[in-house]
Amino acid sequence: MIDPRFPARLLEDLSRGGSIAGPRTRLNLDRYGDESDDLPGLVPFARDGGGGAWYLDVEDRLQRGAGAVFYLHMSETYGDTRFIASTYDALLQRVSEGLHPHDMPSFDQLASEHAPKNTRVPGIEGLVDVERIHASTGRPATVTPHDDARCEGGFVARAGTPVYLSEHGRIYLVTLAGPALVEGVACAGGTELFRHPETGRPLRFTPSEPMVVEGLPLAPFHEVTIPDPVYFAEVSGVLARDHDVKGLPLAGGTHLSLSSRIFNGTLRADAVVAGSALPAGTSFELSNGVLRPPLIRGGAPS
Repeated sequence: MIDPRFPARLLEDLSRGGSIAGPRTRLNLDRYGDESDDLPGLVPFARDGGGGAWYLDVEDRLQRGAGAVFYLHMSETYGDTRFIASTYDALLQRVSEGLHPHDMPSFDQLASEHAPKNTRVPGIEGLVDVERIHASTGRPATVTPHDDARCEGGFVARAGTPVYLSEHGRIYLVTLAGPALVEGVACAGGTELFRHPETGRPLRFTPSEPMVVEGLPLAPFHEVTIPDPVYFAEVSGVLARDHDVKGLPLAGGTHLSLSSRIFNGTLRADAVVAGSALPAGTSFELSNGVLRPPLIRGGAPS
């Protein structure tokens, strides 16, 4: 349904449909859906064909003036929003002159223009440089500690490496300076730890001890991912020993990715994989349940 609060020229263009193109971007006019979860109160009126959408702020929610135009890609969040033009007419003019949405700074970039250095932030001991700020909350989004820094959660962040924080201040990505026990998981030092931004649960890490995930015996000192509805669709890691997975006899040392179906593996015995008889020692990869060539034949990994 076309919003009657749209300006007359936009209403006219929407009634005709079609596209408006400039040298570097295109507006496919279409009142196609509801407002974005990240931009409540803003009404979409066009798409770019690549997952991006233009929104009209009909009630001046973002305080750039009623009728201001904003751009946000469907895979991005509030901080990635870009103010494009003060009116629809101004947007058309800028598009005709060669504007691309990413020419304009995001809200996070604007908020980070004067990010402080040599400062302290909650949850991290010692001095840090703030590299990026969440426009939504005004809190640090990325910081770099000057020295190895103990963090809330009991682990130590490596000096000079970025630490990423959620909009609410929880560390969710960090390079560990040394071994750490995180939510009961023994993690190796020197590796990246990705934690759930809300719960702190480790979702991607390198364990320093053997562990079992989703029934799979996984080896230490190889990166592991834990399935999560939002962040990781599959479990991955290296099998600590010979193990049957989805009815297939896989060899210890196999790097494995698994969700509802198996994506890859190395056979320790002859088996039928996706309808093909394969000998022991074959490493295979599946795409949508179909074997992808070339198959690698040889001894199973040690």
